[in-house]
Amino acid sequence: MNILDYIRTRGDLSFKADPFNDVDNLVFSQLVYAEFGEIMDKEKKITIGKLGEEFFAKMSEDLTNYRRFDKDGVLVLKEAYKAPRYKDCVAYNYVSKLHADTTEQFTAMMVDLPDHTTVVCFKGTDEHLIGWKEDLFLSYKEIAGQYDAVDYVNKHCSVLRKYRFIGHSKGGNLAAFAALRCNPVLRWRIEQIISNDGPGLRPGSYDEKEFAKIKERYRLIVPEKDGVGTIYEIAPHKTIARISTKNIIKAHNILTWQVEANRIAKADMDSYQTDRTRRAMVELLNDTTPQEREIFVEELFQALDDAGITTVTQLADMSVPFFFRIVKELSEMNKIAKNVAVRVLKASQTSITSDLHKAVNERKEAIRASFNRRDNNEEEQDYPDLN
Repeated sequence: MNILDYIRTRGDLSFKADPFNDVDNLVFSQLVYAEFGEIMDKEKKITIGKLGEEFFAKMSEDLTNYRRFDKDGVLVLKEAYKAPRYKDCVAYNYVSKLHADTTEQFTAMMVDLPDHTTVVCFKGTDEHLIGWKEDLFLSYKEIAGQYDAVDYVNKHCSVLRKYRFIGHSKGGNLAAFAALRCNPVLRWRIEQIISNDGPGLRPGSYDEKEFAKIKERYRLIVPEKDGVGTIYEIAPHKTIARISTKNIIKAHNILTWQVEANRIAKADMDSYQTDRTRRAMVELLNDTTPQEREIFVEELFQALDDAGITTVTQLADMSVPFFFRIVKELSEMNKIAKNVAVRVLKASQTSITSDLHKAVNERKEAIRASFNRRDNNEEEQDYPDLN
């Protein structure tokens, strides 16, 4: 069961009957991925029910018309806006920025719940490669989106309310950064900070004494095949979510995370600790310097820019000529960038190869079991006496 099933089966329960939980956090963290710019201006307050009505009156319900990173947010909206649990929650202060010149991608909105708390939802990386480049910046410097998050909460949050800061992927990092750097008076009004597979805070980029003030309210939820959330992991409390996929890329997608009733289904800790993807990511960060990572990122995105690739869809669907053009650009990287590229490829190959071997072995076992069942059935049949 995933969060869509959760809304269908438990969406009739009020927040009074079943208070805000980790699965609600996943719902709102995914909801903010839908594009609401045509409906919500900066001053508008609107219930989730009305938001869904206006959204689908303007936009198609045919999901093939949406970019792949917006689609999951639309799927969640499609279920949530009719559910009694969510339809009367009030959304507002929707802000969305995308600036290529400053490598800045930022989206956030606020949702008032019936329990008199407000969820501040930070969007993660979307379809645009600008946001992915900004994500990689996190491995060696602070980013524009982090300061957007601080400005956002300082401007829109009130000391008269209580808040939950949440987000998925980069949005989880923004939630933590905003909680750490916001107005100190406001900081005490934050009840929870939840990062859903989001990078932590880079060592040396924050004051540990200040972090201690929010530490016990900060939680990390990661899938059992974790790659993103393992980056600079500093949360004292962590939940490992069981997932429905063996694909290391899809594991980052909240819709693959399994839930049980109003709780996240927990994965085996031993499986998580030994996961090659997570270990490869940690090793990569330990084996490269911030300067090396910066050179690699700049060279990589220059190559993509030269090839005219600006979105993840273009990158995934690029033609063979495009592919060879990228390879050519990468081959012209300087020596430092090439060295990092080789390490990235080796780390990726290790985890992907491991998953491939596991999938092949599982397939072999399934075929072997199928033959065994067939042989057993043949032995049990009553054959006619031919004598």
